[in-house]
Amino acid sequence: MKRITALLLSLAMTFGLCSCDKAPGDVLDTDETNKESVSGKAEESGDTSCADFMEIMREIKSYGDRTAELELPVNSEYYYSFAGASTSALRYAVEYILWLKGEGESLAQFTANSLYKDWSTIAEINYASPYPCYFEGMLLEVQGRYEEALELYANASVMDMFPEGGLDFYYLKYMTVEALYDLRDDLRALEDEIYSAYRPRLTGREWDKYLFDDEYIMAVWKELMDASDFENALWYAKQALKVNPFNESSWSSAALSAVYTQDWEQAGAYIDEGLTVFPEDEVLNGLKQMFIDAAKGVGLWTE
Repeated sequence: MKRITALLLSLAMTFGLCSCDKAPGDVLDTDETNKESVSGKAEESGDTSCADFMEIMREIKSYGDRTAELELPVNSEYYYSFAGASTSALRYAVEYILWLKGEGESLAQFTANSLYKDWSTIAEINYASPYPCYFEGMLLEVQGRYEEALELYANASVMDMFPEGGLDFYYLKYMTVEALYDLRDDLRALEDEIYSAYRPRLTGREWDKYLFDDEYIMAVWKELMDASDFENALWYAKQALKVNPFNESSWSSAALSAVYTQDWEQAGAYIDEGLTVFPEDEVLNGLKQMFIDAAKGVGLWTE
């Protein structure tokens, strides 16, 4: 089901890009006679595309601000992290294209002053964002690695948050170095806005391309719980909430995981916020009553 972020994203998204097989350090071909990308549609003019993208990400970030003011940290993380992962993915793609055009001695050196600098790291900020997968595919296409690009495009296109109108940023390849630097700086400024409100906690885990799907995540969660691997189960429950806090069962799963790891503070936080959003949830209400009964038993709760 397309959620609210997908609705926002679909307002402005159809872009135009293309392919090239130049090696890193070479100047990219600027022949515009064939702007059709293997990712899908090409648009005649994409001059306002990145501006629209950044406007949408600022709007999503504003949802994070509002839910943070309501003291709903899990919900606010959903919005902040989605905006962060998406913005960082575009910024890294712009830097990568600049490097392909001959800027910087190495990609690592050229991106050293940026916050997040590889696809796996950026994806972990929020696995629901299709942009790390899409932009990694786009850059493979730019380098002539079409089969690998198509696989990543296919992965991105099945994500819930992938805009229904499709994506095509291929025109970035034809932008001047000066324009790309300006865009890079604008995106860094937007990252600063987002990450001043929210700083992701990353583990460096290997990128599982199915982690955008909360149903898949919860299937793994159940296997881990059955195996009594509660610490890892809690990590997956957290990811389920980060990619979709609108799934009621994910809240009780996260709270149960925290109980089994004896992280009582985290369990209480999931119960409180979960009941704010889903006040009738039987499991969360049962866990809340269990906490109340335990507190009464040691004299810490009075009616």
